[in-house]
Amino acid sequence: MKLDLAQQILAAAIAHAESIGVRLSISVADDRGHEVLTARMDGAPWFTPHIARTKAKTCVAMGMDSKDVGGLGQAHPGLLEVIQEQVGHTVTILGGGVVVKDAGGAVLGAVAGSGAHPDEDAAAASAGAALWRENS
Repeated sequence: MKLDLAQQILAAAIAHAESIGVRLSISVADDRGHEVLTARMDGAPWFTPHIARTKAKTCVAMGMDSKDVGGLGQAHPGLLEVIQEQVGHTVTILGGGVVVKDAGGAVLGAVAGSGAHPDEDAAAASAGAALWRENS
């Protein structure tokens, strides 16, 4: 992933957050779950960049939106702990992370938001994800 695309994705997510009146941190991760770009909007809580990064990494590791990871944990108690051990980072069930896949279903990366209600985080992330899909 190129930085200029990540900047456009971030701008689309921030524009959506502004349009709904929330202040978020947004993180963009590549197809390996590595952070490409994270930004905290003015007024977003100080701890939200880390949460946004965690959501994005979770999406890539699991190949699904972060809110859907909770269902796996409920269906298979103990599974998330094993997955965390294997991937080497926290796996979250907090909503707000959106996985981005190509037409064939391969994971391209993820966009995640943190700082508002998880549905608002996800809506902003989805705006960035939509731009990513259009430019893939």
